Amino acid sequence: MPLHRRKPRRPDPIPAGLFPADFLARHDILRRIYLDPLTCLTPPRPWAPMTDREWAEMEPLMAAMGCGGLHERGRPLDGTPRARLDAIFRWATTKHQGGRAPWRLLPPGHGKPDTVSRSYRRWARAGLWPRLLVALAMHPRRLATLAHRICCAFRRAIRLCGNLHAIVLARRLKLFSALPAPSQFLPDPDLSETYQPVFTRFAQSMLERPWHPPRQLWRTLHSMHRFVAGRARIPRWMEPA
Repeated sequence: MPLHRRKPRRPDPIPAGLFPADFLARHDILRRIYLDPLTCLTPPRPWAPMTDREWAEMEPLMAAMGCGGLHERGRPLDGTPRARLDAIFRWATTKHQGGRAPWRLLPPGHGKPDTVSRSYRRWARAGLWPRLLVALAMHPRRLATLAHRICCAFRRAIRLCGNLHAIVLARRLKLFSALPAPSQFLPDPDLSETYQPVFTRFAQSMLERPWHPPRQLWRTLHSMHRFVAGRARIPRWMEPA
């Protein structure tokens, strides 16, 4: 006897209110996920020593964080804070084989790489790089010529500044060049809060009356979860220029 194939079950209609009609527009989802990460990038600029005007902008910010001054903890600086910051900016903006340059490639004129890297980590723990990123967002015109260098220095200090907190900060400031990879590949706690009511209503609807969701709904929920969670591993070549 021929075997009768079981007809696939027709999916049930999506419960009303699962996706509010104005969900995309109210939260500006398309701009947040696709447009901002493309339009809010900082153009790369070749490294150059800071000018007197640029250093005049940096010096009070560093002094406010206790970086580079006479009362800074740790070993005294080998050279001026301006020269040390220039060395850090040069290392942070240098690429090597499609990824980050190691400290050993820092030109000898900037001092010992180990000494410069120690200052970089010390200033990261003091909160200097997030402070400079906030200053860049507040005064984009005044710090326009330093924007690329600040984003690169912050990006490399993300782990030292608290990985997830640093990523959230760069997103909220709309400085996507400060992220270690394209925004859609990184975790997004703020987007998770936006999506949470949708996931909650979906779970409640399944508990109240089990139903057979359409395949497209599963794909949509999966995409939402993927955007929230990000990738587990990020290749170094994904880092912006």
